[in-house]
Amino acid sequence: MGVTPVSEETVLNAQVLIDSVGLSKEFTYLVPEKLEEKVAIGNFVSVPLGNVRSRGWIVGLRIVNRGELNQSEFKILPIYRVLGGGPSREVLALSKWAAWRFIGSPVSFLTHASPKKRIQPSKTDRSEFEFSFNLSAESLKSNLNRLEVVRIPPTHSRLDWLVAHLASLEQKSDKVLVVCPTQRMVEHFSSNFRDLGYSVAIFPDQFVECRDSAQLIFGARSAVFATVENLAQIIVVDSDEPSHRESAAPYWDSSEVARARSRTGCKAVILSSAPSLQICHGAKVYGLTRSSERAGWPKVLVADLGDPGHQGSLISPALLSQIKTGLKHIGRPIESLNSGLLHFNGILVLYNRLGGARTLVCSKCANPVSCVNCATTLMQISPVLRESSGVERTSDPYRRAKETVSVTDLICPKCKTRYPAICTNCLSGSLKVVTFGIKRFSALLEAALKTRVSEVDASSKELSSDLAPIVVGTEAIFSRFLSATMVVIADFDHYLFMPSLDAQEKALSLLARASRLLPPRSQVSDYVPLYIQTRDPDNVVIKAVIEGDPRKVLSDEMALRKRLNLPPYGAIARVSGPSAAAWIEKSEIAFNSDIQIVPIADQSFDLRASSHKVLLDLVEDARLKVSSRAVRFEADPG
Repeated sequence: MGVTPVSEETVLNAQVLIDSVGLSKEFTYLVPEKLEEKVAIGNFVSVPLGNVRSRGWIVGLRIVNRGELNQSEFKILPIYRVLGGGPSREVLALSKWAAWRFIGSPVSFLTHASPKKRIQPSKTDRSEFEFSFNLSAESLKSNLNRLEVVRIPPTHSRLDWLVAHLASLEQKSDKVLVVCPTQRMVEHFSSNFRDLGYSVAIFPDQFVECRDSAQLIFGARSAVFATVENLAQIIVVDSDEPSHRESAAPYWDSSEVARARSRTGCKAVILSSAPSLQICHGAKVYGLTRSSERAGWPKVLVADLGDPGHQGSLISPALLSQIKTGLKHIGRPIESLNSGLLHFNGILVLYNRLGGARTLVCSKCANPVSCVNCATTLMQISPVLRESSGVERTSDPYRRAKETVSVTDLICPKCKTRYPAICTNCLSGSLKVVTFGIKRFSALLEAALKTRVSEVDASSKELSSDLAPIVVGTEAIFSRFLSATMVVIADFDHYLFMPSLDAQEKALSLLARASRLLPPRSQVSDYVPLYIQTRDPDNVVIKAVIEGDPRKVLSDEMALRKRLNLPPYGAIARVSGPSAAAWIEKSEIAFNSDIQIVPIADQSFDLRASSHKVLLDLVEDARLKVSSRAVRFEADPG
């Protein structure tokens, strides 16, 4: 029931957040008497703004005296009309928190949380909702029982786990929100649970059913902002999948939002084969028995590219021999299609070389160039193009001198130590950049094997039965194939040594995603389905996958991050863009003793602090004082 003004001397005002990321501002509007019974916090309304009509969300309501209204310096205009229902008070507050946590506009998150078409408003509840997010150690401890991480091996059925988990709930009527990495998984899960007799709805298409009646709500990344009355539990499936993180600013992660939402009273369960340190921090971590978890990973064979027999070549006799062995165990390349994904009875070769990070390798000792302090692969501060010298040996007038990349000084992306352009292992000054594209790699592989090879990348059209038994692809293979006979990681160093703060976690996640396509080790006896080529076969990530124990990576990462005060034990916000340096100077954030500013590249800086609360509060205050146009922010960058 709506709130009526307490007397003729009072009126109802509404705070409206305008639906514009660039504006991202709240304005006060008068609620006409005819609309008083319809307005509520979260409703979507039409309001005047300048000479145009705009739309926005009601984010606050208050009763004021008419005398106070008349004394206002500005005329308060009335709301035109209520367009429909929107997010709940809880989700509205969650969106405001996400804007603070991920350094963006609440409009960006409310857009994810809102229905895609107009709906009838829910009951007009006017009470305010207070959302607090305390990052203290005491708060983390008190929230421990509402936050769980379940470490599930890659080949274990997510559907079977979910069925068993829901059957174990004490209250069978509890509402559960399931956040999936892909829309195909959403459709697969929802169809199966409807057949099992559950009341199911998909967000955002069935917004009203998600809000009011459905017992199980399924959706992709944005579903973590779904409005669900009396929500009991949120489950994030395969949190290590990159699709759970938004790829455009503001950069946010659905697992982190689920963690925050658990502080409002519901329970959050994060499901992952390779959970990150950030996800495990402050949570109870569960796993299968040691033997069951190990059995849920595939058999692995590792090739050392630094071995003299390989001579640093990605297409070596060992690789060709392994692929030929795999070819003996395949029949028809494609067995079936499942919701657009292929059951592929063939060999997938991952070679993600359509750009991206480059690995610097010493020409003398063939080792990656890494930091002596923290073993992280060094990155170039600024690659410079130069023309090769020497006399032209041809009379061809169209031949030009080749441009080569001159390796300048190097820097560690983690501890920021700078190095000259030399190998930190043997001090040689001869470094080479390991690069060439997928097309050349496929051609070389096809010539060596004398077998047809297909290519798949993000631009590839719908796959057909005409695929060759060997497919070379970028990470697009993970969104095109449901299973494979064998997976080859042609250049694992591309991931293992990428200049990133969380390179090891991302590398482990990649191997987990590849393992989901393969049969478990208990089903394969006469060949090895996962073949990895690397220059560091003793790396802890490799050992973790061989033993089927991702905890090894977490223990190493934990020690390193505590020592360097990196997330989750410290906080980092990256500021980049053409106006980044000017924004830092004008905001005077550099003068704060709690902030350390580290230049990491041209027009890019890291702001570091001891905690997210300290850092993000300072950034928020600075953004209110100084315009951040042409500046990009990223909290906890990789």
